[in-house]
Amino acid sequence: MSQKRYKILLIDDDQDQIVLYQSKFELEGFEFFNSRFGNEGVTMAEKKQPDLILLDLILIQEDGQCILRELKKNRMTKKIPVIILTNLAKKDLAERCAELGAVDFIIKAQTTPGEIVKKVKTILKSV
Repeated sequence: MSQKRYKILLIDDDQDQIVLYQSKFELEGFEFFNSRFGNEGVTMAEKKQPDLILLDLILIQEDGQCILRELKKNRMTKKIPVIILTNLAKKDLAERCAELGAVDFIIKAQTTPGEIVKKVKTILKSV
């Protein structure tokens, strides 16, 4: 019997970040999707039903907190765990995102892609 291949959705507008995380997650056996726009990411989450969403807070057209709020009030996506993946290192922001339903808050510059994959695996084991 084959092991489940987890689906990850990254919502981030930085092409370099997308390539970096896509390479790492695919190498680790994940199915990986990405969206550079928040609203498109919400639609993609509804259609593809990923096992976990990585969400940047600074997006081209939208505020990541608004997208998180939208994901958590949408009946089709509200149960999908969301990890905030950002370079905004503000304690009050991490607390606000937790209140909105994020399961973790990761500072990109302080965390390697390998460490992020490890955190994702840990979270997916617990859901």
